Amino acid sequence: MQARPFVLFCVGEDSGDVLGETLVRPAVESGMNVLGVGGPRMQRAGLVPVGDYETLPVSGFGDVFPRVFRLKKIFSHLESLLREDSCVALVCIDYPGFNMKLCRRALALKKPVLYVAPPQVWAWKKHRARRLRGAKLAVLFNFERRVYESLGLGVEILEHPFLRAVGASAISPNSQAISPKVRETRLNGTDAREARPNQDVVVLPGSRESQALRNLPFFMEVVSRVHALHPERNFVLVASRESLKTQFECAAAKLSPAGSVPAWLRIDVAPQEARERATFYARHAAALCMPGSATLELALSGVPLVVADVLDPLTYFIGKHFVKTDYFALPNVLLGRSAYPEFFFTRGASRKKDNAERVAEALRKALENPPRSTVADLVKTFAASTSAESLMTEFLCEFVERDTH
Repeated sequence: MQARPFVLFCVGEDSGDVLGETLVRPAVESGMNVLGVGGPRMQRAGLVPVGDYETLPVSGFGDVFPRVFRLKKIFSHLESLLREDSCVALVCIDYPGFNMKLCRRALALKKPVLYVAPPQVWAWKKHRARRLRGAKLAVLFNFERRVYESLGLGVEILEHPFLRAVGASAISPNSQAISPKVRETRLNGTDAREARPNQDVVVLPGSRESQALRNLPFFMEVVSRVHALHPERNFVLVASRESLKTQFECAAAKLSPAGSVPAWLRIDVAPQEARERATFYARHAAALCMPGSATLELALSGVPLVVADVLDPLTYFIGKHFVKTDYFALPNVLLGRSAYPEFFFTRGASRKKDNAERVAEALRKALENPPRSTVADLVKTFAASTSAESLMTEFLCEFVERDTH
């Protein structure tokens, strides 16, 4: 009996899992079997897992080496699935170090490929783009489309899941759904203490386990310094999933002189739904966040933020000498200016007290003198886009149905 046709998905991090959920659902609803590697959101939408998702999230070259054999095992299994006649297409989301290789294998096998959030060739290794000829590409930002089009590749702009769920009109500072005081804050960055329900500071060290645990000691040192001058402030350490929360609890207790999580620190899991995350973020007076998709969600929620990251030495060296971009935080990239301070250190440099003090000072400034909100400016940077459902349906109709009849 012939095996049921399936689409193979590969996602390697939580932000990709958010995007993947919106793509898996229409594929499943069309009657297609969906297999692959993806997180809990994609699995709830109908993805049948064929590999350990928890192995994949890595950040930087130094994080890859300890997992290289497990990563190779997952890749080999996905490659073998690609070779099956019943595999009719591949959908990759972000995670370029892994997915670029998988994409090339699929194209060599003449399998249709949809690559969502392809490599950031605008920042480094622009030559990677030519390896994607023949794949259907979808990006999230207009400046990415311009870069890919300048390299001779056609791309579509996918509706950003955060804007889609929350609604650009709802987060716009001109929205009638928010109070006049909050609107004034979002437009001018004024009167923030009155506009926000509480004065807690949200802390997001990362969604990838290795990256988050590397950032955590430095982030704890920073917020401890801020709390020493602002004892009225509480801090909320946010994990992207329950398994990470447990690790944060253990790590935070070990880092505390008392051997337990400080009373002024709460550890929580980020709301799964984008609308709930926007509400959750908007309640906070400021944020300390590693660079990633969360920086954009915080900025669109009107939260003043400071961006910081502790990198392994090899990644830091490569980033410093080869990455061609002025900014790393997405809001700064979109705005083309340093709206939010960015700090990057190696692990050794992060232990220096003056570096922790620099970041703490930036966070104190964000609390004491909130900058003008960038929400209105950020919303303007988003171009007309296609929905995930439309993109997936078009992909299935254009490529998959042709090959299955």
